[in-house]
Amino acid sequence: MATDIYMPALSPTMTEGVLTKWLVKVGDKVSAGDVLAEIETDKATMEVEAVDEGIISKLLVEEGASSVLVNSVIAILNGEVEDKNKKKNNKEDLKLFNKPKKDNEYLENITNNNNLQKDTLITKKNFKKISPNSKKITASPYVKYFANKEEISLENISGSGPNGRIIKRDLENKNSSSVLKSINNDKGILPSSMRKIIAERTTSTKQNVPHFYLTIESNVDKLLEMRKKINQNSNIKISINDIFVKALALAQKLNPSTNVSWIDGKIIKYDSIDVSIAVALDEGLITPIVKNADQKGLKEISNEIKELATKAKKGKLLPDEYNGGTISISNLGMFGITEFSAIINPPQSSILAVGTIKKIPGVINDEIKIINILKSTLSADHRVLDGAVAGKLLKDFNDIIENPFDLWILSDDMEII
Repeated sequence: MATDIYMPALSPTMTEGVLTKWLVKVGDKVSAGDVLAEIETDKATMEVEAVDEGIISKLLVEEGASSVLVNSVIAILNGEVEDKNKKKNNKEDLKLFNKPKKDNEYLENITNNNNLQKDTLITKKNFKKISPNSKKITASPYVKYFANKEEISLENISGSGPNGRIIKRDLENKNSSSVLKSINNDKGILPSSMRKIIAERTTSTKQNVPHFYLTIESNVDKLLEMRKKINQNSNIKISINDIFVKALALAQKLNPSTNVSWIDGKIIKYDSIDVSIAVALDEGLITPIVKNADQKGLKEISNEIKELATKAKKGKLLPDEYNGGTISISNLGMFGITEFSAIINPPQSSILAVGTIKKIPGVINDEIKIINILKSTLSADHRVLDGAVAGKLLKDFNDIIENPFDLWILSDDMEII
């Protein structure tokens, strides 16, 4: 009996993904738990495992296919050559290449033709361009459409897809200036799955979440001195950001009314304090989580952040390592940014943006001295946090980093300094 293999939902925000690589081929025998393919989600690269044993009889999605919808069939186990899924695909292919009844008819039911962008329109004007090539060049629907639109010849392009089929990757790898120019010109570079999700979520958040912003200046002379002594007496080097994560967790612990989210018209309160850390990737941004950060020492937080950042950059984070969090921190100080306002990471209700530390003249005990100043800006969701509540959170963060002795004491994995 044929078994369908579906595109899995590997995170709550995932609606589509990229099938980056098949690890099996038609005719292979697989068992439950065997890895079938690698999927690029909005956050990381994950593996798809078989849930049953049998013979791979059909791969319905090509390697490199983008916008593969969650819960769409990507392969068939123990199926006949002409099974119902293949017949369904053939019907959809015929529908795709039949002349539409009216202009601007959207491509519907295009799930099984994943290389063609969902927002492509079939019109009387461009219909001929995507018709099957009379010279029997085997190419994906997207490649045929793009090649005709940009007047690119496919005759001399070798396909890397099944049976030599030309797919999008082959256009990008073609050493032809006309192809590269067409793909990389100002008319549009196809975004990664992660970039598309970031675009959608940040747009939605800014439109639907009423942000307000609070900024405070902190004298971090004592913090810098404490860090210097810790690193001189320890085999592990603590970063400024490690200290900020611990300080923010302690500040939220002092302000449990800020440990909330607005979800579907209800206020959700959390028991744990989990700090999300913004990590920049080539494709965008991801926020791995230090869970129960208020209960962990600086060494443990430092090691965990290093491990999470490494996994994030390799695309190996598990969903449980980046989904959730009760508050976020974003640090652009290493780029010399003195102050900025960050977009809240839903469903969280706040995010702290910290800039670079600057030396400025300041008055200490009626004397002018050079001091180290840090600007921090809290973005807060006004649906659940009022100004006074958010202000108290930011003030407590300020007090902790200005007088970090308690922070060091509460890190029970720290040595005496």
